[in-house]
Amino acid sequence: MNLASRPATTILTVADEARAKDFYEGALGLPVRGKDPTGMMILGLDGSASLGLMVDPNAVHSGHTALTFEVDDIEGAMAELEGRGVHFEDYDLPDLKTDEHHIFSTEGERASWFADPDGNILCLHQGGAVEYNM
Repeated sequence: MNLASRPATTILTVADEARAKDFYEGALGLPVRGKDPTGMMILGLDGSASLGLMVDPNAVHSGHTALTFEVDDIEGAMAELEGRGVHFEDYDLPDLKTDEHHIFSTEGERASWFADPDGNILCLHQGGAVEYNM
């Protein structure tokens, strides 16, 4: 079996399913595909990928980016999401500093981060195609 060609699901924990559904379906525009046999809500991503939201009243986020979305126009995507109530974060770390528009830029890539209602950190990124030579 070649796992690289199999559908994949990213799973995030959320404390409140209705609030998470409002955010992911309403603000981010991800279509709800339904629920899996365990009752986890599954949202669609492009192709065969999906996002699962597992309800856990004690949901704790990882403290790092859990999911990133590649976009063609980061400013346009940010403006659209801000219009839906999404707030973008600012960072001032030794190797990562966002500008006044909440965007981190490095050679060939730009990124901006936001959190879901449970604190899961999500990212928009533009560019950054990586060549892997192994």
